[in-house]
Amino acid sequence: MTVFRTIFLPCGSTAHFDESSGISYRCNSCFAVVGSIGQPDRCKVEADKWYNLKALGGKGWDYETGEKQND
Repeated sequence: MTVFRTIFLPCGSTAHFDESSGISYRCNSCFAVVGSIGQPDRCKVEADKWYNLKALGGKGWDYETGEKQND
């Protein structure tokens, strides 16, 4: 498994790997753990939008590049 030091979130922020937990990323803007209950609703809505689009056969979000996924 590859661990990326920084990921680009659909909400426009970036997140760094949280070394202390060893399993999660922490947002640089709101300091919440990405995907946690503490993540702001506006961020969750953006992530869900891309997840649902991919489930419907569209392109998902590429957390490595900060853009929609390519073919």
